[in-house]
Amino acid sequence: MNRKERFALLILVLLLLLVYSFWRLHNTNRAPAPSVTAPAVVAPIVAPVPPPAPPTAPPRKSKPVKPTAPSTEGTLPTPPAIELHKELIPKNIEIIRCYYDQEIAPPGVTFGFDINGSGFTSEFQQMIKVTVENAGIQIKNLKLVTANQIHGDMVVGPDAQTAFVYPRVLIKNLPVFSAPSPFAVVRKGDVLTIIFISMEENGRAGRFRVITNLDDDLFKQFQVEPSTPGLQISDITPHLPYAIEGTLRISQGVPPGGYGLVAKIGAREAYRRNGMIQIVRPNVGQSGFVQGITAEDMYQRPGDEIQLYVQGSGLSPQDVNAIDARVDGFDMGRGSFTYISGAQMRVSFHCPGTAAVGSYGVTVLRSDGQSLYQKKDVFQIVPANWVGGVQISPPVRPGQSGTLRILGRDLSPDFARNLQIDVDEPGLQISGLRRVDASTVAAEIAVSSTVAPGDYWLHLSSQGKKIDPPYGSIIKVENSN
Repeated sequence: MNRKERFALLILVLLLLLVYSFWRLHNTNRAPAPSVTAPAVVAPIVAPVPPPAPPTAPPRKSKPVKPTAPSTEGTLPTPPAIELHKELIPKNIEIIRCYYDQEIAPPGVTFGFDINGSGFTSEFQQMIKVTVENAGIQIKNLKLVTANQIHGDMVVGPDAQTAFVYPRVLIKNLPVFSAPSPFAVVRKGDVLTIIFISMEENGRAGRFRVITNLDDDLFKQFQVEPSTPGLQISDITPHLPYAIEGTLRISQGVPPGGYGLVAKIGAREAYRRNGMIQIVRPNVGQSGFVQGITAEDMYQRPGDEIQLYVQGSGLSPQDVNAIDARVDGFDMGRGSFTYISGAQMRVSFHCPGTAAVGSYGVTVLRSDGQSLYQKKDVFQIVPANWVGGVQISPPVRPGQSGTLRILGRDLSPDFARNLQIDVDEPGLQISGLRRVDASTVAAEIAVSSTVAPGDYWLHLSSQGKKIDPPYGSIIKVENSN
């Protein structure tokens, strides 16, 4: 090879190196692909029901929490703020909840609803009225079922407007109780809301649900449009009359920001929700985004292994080394992370025996110390002899007996001996109270044949101190049919 050829070859190599350098620089500075997260959204209406009783033998084996894109915290609309005159409620009477036979109702129907509480009497039932803000709805036929249950009919008139509905209990025309959870009224051809129900692990697509009231003809005119190009809608699936589901997918190149969806029926805009989609840049690794944390079990004891689940999108196995977590307010050391999927990681803490009883928050951080997500009241450290709730097995009917279980943590023999269970209904007889193990106290419950089917509240106390289990202590006597 002569000198001229060697010089030409050198120039070619230098050019190739220059091109390679520019290529590396371009890929290094290029912003990672954005991922999506959903802020607090309106949750699908679910009929309020008694919370499930707690597990029988904590601690339990760890299992992944089903991933969902949006957190359900604060997803129902906030009830209207009103002043409650609880001083008007007679002594020894308490109202705790309402629940409904229908989750979603059209105008022109009647369905049952119930008020649960304690100490109800026929005099109290006659003293109260139940009203709602929606002028087209009336509550009729209030009837005392048990000392813990008043039943009524929710009459949704033809003029009732599309809305979430929160019943109120009134005494002397002043509100004394407002239902914490609503039901929904949806007129035909209306859309109440649009919510996210799940998200793909990469954070770039998710399923949404439209709460509506359509027949087949109206569905043929129905369409959902995004507020910006690059958001693609597909797989529209009807579950008529009240729900339509679809998939939203984010194309490459959609810039970070807030976007929305518009539901149309023909040329009419039926509903618009701006800002329900927030496209953000990754905050963990090349594609991961952390957007939530959930406890496997809300209630813990000192010495437990606390299992939490970090929720997000686009997470990768390598991110376990790029993320950290700490318990706020008490040093429980560094969290130990385990990759589960692109939507979830498990993080474990060992709760020291010196941890104080109380509520604890958690902060999720990057390895460089930057805070990614912070949440208060993620879990609670509970005291010994903590009661979570009650169970009856098998279900009981009038004239039958069953086994009542009081479930909790570190229940001592002395606690079981001093536990007292009172009822408002004399036809319920509880006997043979005994400690089974550290998580269960059992008793026999006999239901007289004269007891009406319905809800009954067990009043728990120990050494004169009232016990309010977080999972409740209402039992149901089933109908004999």
